[in-house]
Amino acid sequence: MTSNEINISLVGKKVSVMVTGMRVNGIITGIWEDEYATGVRVKHEPVQWGEDSFTTLLSTARKCDNAGNLKYTELI
Repeated sequence: MTSNEINISLVGKKVSVMVTGMRVNGIITGIWEDEYATGVRVKHEPVQWGEDSFTTLLSTARKCDNAGNLKYTELI
């Protein structure tokens, strides 16, 4: 996914994302944007990393060149 593809109609869509090097499935719960970057908030399957458990992710990319983890976010 690129920063140009981000819009409000994506909320509620199923996606596959990379979290700590693992690909997991989740649902887009919101859109995030600032002056330089844009992205999606994703609630995903729990991922265990040491003693921590992650269930949300902010997948972002810079607007100027699309660099960021958003490129690993794919609609299912």
